[in-house]
Amino acid sequence: MAEDTSTEDVCSKCSGTGWVLVVEDGTELVKRCECAEAERRRRLLAEARIPARYRHCTLAGFEIWDEANGTLERSRTLVQEFVDLYPEVERGLLLMGPVGSGKTHLAVAALTSLILDKGVRGRFADFTSLVLEIQMTFGGSGSSRDILAPLISTELLVLDELGAGKATQWVMDLLYYLVNTRYLEKRFTIFTTNFTDIPKESEESLGDRVSARIRSRLFEMCRRVEFSKLTRDYRRQRLAHERERDGR
Repeated sequence: MAEDTSTEDVCSKCSGTGWVLVVEDGTELVKRCECAEAERRRRLLAEARIPARYRHCTLAGFEIWDEANGTLERSRTLVQEFVDLYPEVERGLLLMGPVGSGKTHLAVAALTSLILDKGVRGRFADFTSLVLEIQMTFGGSGSSRDILAPLISTELLVLDELGAGKATQWVMDLLYYLVNTRYLEKRFTIFTTNFTDIPKESEESLGDRVSARIRSRLFEMCRRVEFSKLTRDYRRQRLAHERERDGR
């Protein structure tokens, strides 16, 4: 006969009810049990829509893989500071730097940490995918309002790869609406982008890619965290290491 294990995971404090009786200043109160809060935070993490590729990202796991680039350590420190002080921070973050520098890792690590450690409600969105979703509404596939609503209302938003891909003026106006509404409501946002404010000759600036209006808002909304030019690309270095390890 199979052993009954149905009660193995029942919380000993609340007996599975999610509530506990506590006494404060001589008064009995009913409060949410720790197990219920832990479950709520796991649910928040699932609802954040972090891509599977980045779900492992933590601040402790961020590698200073290019010792010649001092901005990697500085960037990790600034993001950690944002997480530690949240919500007593004045602005969000704008992570700017070249491809393969670890911007998305740090942004997702901050989001994950704030959800699990502080119960923050957050969302992850990829800029290119967001633009495509909005453009698909042209043909009657959903509503741009429905797409933007959860990104506007969430307490913390990570908008990854800002400026990637081309967007029509109509889409850019909707993106301004997203950014500006979060700005007006004083909601925190972490942006990542491969574009800079002072590009090399023939290259586009971040303002060129997302409009001067949006870039102006970012100045007020975010603390800039800038990665300097890399001596190596982390993804390429990791691939080379794996091939060397596997003898290929």
